[in-house]
Amino acid sequence: MPPPPSPFTLRTGIYPEIDPARLGGALACQTALVTGSGRGIGREMALALAQAGANVVVTGRTPKEVDATTKEINALEGTHGTAYGIVANVLDRTDLQRLVDESLGKLGGAIDILVCNAGSNLFQPFHLTDATEWWDLMELNVRAPVELTRLVLPSMRARNKGTLIYTSSRAATADLPWTTAYNCAKTAITRFAGTLQAEVDQLPALEDKTPDVANAIRCYSIHPGEIETSLHDTAFPQRTKDKAPYVIEHMAKIGAHRPHYEGVLPAWTVVWLCVPSEAREALKGKYVDCTRDVVEQSKAVAGKL
Repeated sequence: MPPPPSPFTLRTGIYPEIDPARLGGALACQTALVTGSGRGIGREMALALAQAGANVVVTGRTPKEVDATTKEINALEGTHGTAYGIVANVLDRTDLQRLVDESLGKLGGAIDILVCNAGSNLFQPFHLTDATEWWDLMELNVRAPVELTRLVLPSMRARNKGTLIYTSSRAATADLPWTTAYNCAKTAITRFAGTLQAEVDQLPALEDKTPDVANAIRCYSIHPGEIETSLHDTAFPQRTKDKAPYVIEHMAKIGAHRPHYEGVLPAWTVVWLCVPSEAREALKGKYVDCTRDVVEQSKAVAGKL
C-alpha cells in the first residue's frame, strides 16, 4: 500500500531536526529500556539512545542477538551511554517483572525512557488464520507493552518524569489487507498511548489537589516506517505460501513502489521525542509518523501550520 497523501514532507533518513550531531549527548544521565532491541528497529533505537548519552537496557528473547547489540553499543567510539543486556520474554509476566527489576538494578534505580518496540506480524487472509496465532499476535503487540507499562509507570509517576514510546504502525490508520490481528493490535496500542496521556495529564492536580502541578510524563505512539528487517522474511507463514500466494505477490508489488527508509530514521526520531522541546510537547499523546517531518507534524497539531 503506497503512503497515504500527506501534507508533511516525506523523510527517509536523517534530516536536520533529528541529526545525531544536534542531539548527541542530549540524553546524558538518562536511562532507557528498549524491548525487542536485539535486532532490527529496536537495535537501531538502542544504538541511537546510547549515542545520545543514555544508559540503555537491551532486551530480547535471543541471547546471541542481545549480546551482540550490547557489545556493539559498548564498543562505540566517542562519548556514549552504557548498554546492559537482559534476555527476557515479554509474553511471560514473571519474566517481565524480572526484566524491570534487573533493569532498575543496572540503571541505578530508575527508568526514564521506556520504548515498547517488541512485536511481530503475519500476512495471511483472515479466513486462513489460526485462532491461537491471531490472539498471540494481539498479546505480543498489545498485552506485553501494556503490562510492562503497568510495572514501569508507578516509578515515573512518583518522580513525575518519564517518556513512554510505543511502536505502532501506519496499519493503525489504514485498512491494510491480510493482517487483521496486526492492524487491530496497532490501533489498540495507539489508542492506549493517547488515553494514558490524557489520564496522566490530569492526575497530579487531581491527586495532589494542586492545580499548578504539571504532569511531566510523555506518551507517544510511532510509525517507524517500513524498514527492511528480518520480520519481512518471517511474516509469510507456510499456510500463506501454500494457499494464498497472491498475498505475497500483492505485498511485493506494494514494496516495489515504497521508498527505502533507513533504520536511523525512527531511531533518532525516538531520541528527538525524548529531548524536551516545544515541538515535542505539542505531540504528546499523539501518533507520530517517523516518515514525515516531525516539526511540521508538531506545528499542525499546535495550529501553527
